[in-house]
Amino acid sequence: MRFGRDFTNMLNTLYLTEEERQLLKEEKLKVPDMDAKVQIKVKADIITHIKIADDLTVRHIELDGGVPNPFLAMDDESLFAARELSKTYDITMSFHLPYTFVSNSIASFQEEDRKCAIDLLKRYIDQSKKLGCINCVLHPGSVPFYQSTGEYLNIVKESLYRSYSELAQYSYNKGIMLHLENNTAFDFIMVEIEENLELLERIDPRGDIIKYCFDIGHWFTRADVGKQVPQPPEKVFDIIPEKYIGQMHLNDYVPVIKKFHPPLYYEKGLLKRENLVNLIKIMEKKKVKLVVVETAVREIDELLNTKNIIHKEQDYLKEVCKDAGVSWE
Repeated sequence: MRFGRDFTNMLNTLYLTEEERQLLKEEKLKVPDMDAKVQIKVKADIITHIKIADDLTVRHIELDGGVPNPFLAMDDESLFAARELSKTYDITMSFHLPYTFVSNSIASFQEEDRKCAIDLLKRYIDQSKKLGCINCVLHPGSVPFYQSTGEYLNIVKESLYRSYSELAQYSYNKGIMLHLENNTAFDFIMVEIEENLELLERIDPRGDIIKYCFDIGHWFTRADVGKQVPQPPEKVFDIIPEKYIGQMHLNDYVPVIKKFHPPLYYEKGLLKRENLVNLIKIMEKKKVKLVVVETAVREIDELLNTKNIIHKEQDYLKEVCKDAGVSWE
């Protein structure tokens, strides 16, 4: 089992000037404005991501294609340089395909919109190939709440079947394994494990060309829409068949205040240390190949201290793995 990271917003403040850092401290530069200012620059600097991952003894990184991103505009020289450096450091890479705006239309019942999304996502997969990525991860779109039930939902599922079938085969032909990631409850569709597995069974009953990226933090969001999270929560992983297990996202969620991806060692969400130990044991038994840790912070003092937070979380996870009897790779 290899552990990796999607750095989400944890590197953003590294790309601020000293003047901008001071403005952030004084709250004269707002956090969303800071994100907008540096996101393109951060995501384009794959070389630094690789070097930081190596310093953390992390052997995989997931690149965040959330919009805005620079990846379609990056030239081959930059992509190939990142690919070669990742080989030098023995760090594998995967790509999280865009999950807002046009990409959401993979679920559209307007066929013209759906085809636009497919064509766009293929361009990202092409760039992923140049980067040497082993996996791509894709959310199953979203729809307005008033079009998420009944006959509309049937049409959505048919659109998703066509979209994932085409993209899975396209990715597989390029040596990349496409992963379907479950939505949050706030996306209204494809939230529950069972409906994601139903789609995978229809696309690929053998699990040869598409896998399931189970995001446990996304699944926890059901607590904020009137649904229970069974105890212990990690047991939900038991229902996922081994044939669909490739990589998974490891993150937490704090209900009510709706906080995504808090550092795991805070233990502020639904995954306490005992739950994590049990989850790691279950993942080992299920032969999970890759675990991508997703952490994000929003408070200014945390944003200015992200390197320390990441290192503390790494140490915490290594201890959890030791308690679970699983080696950290």
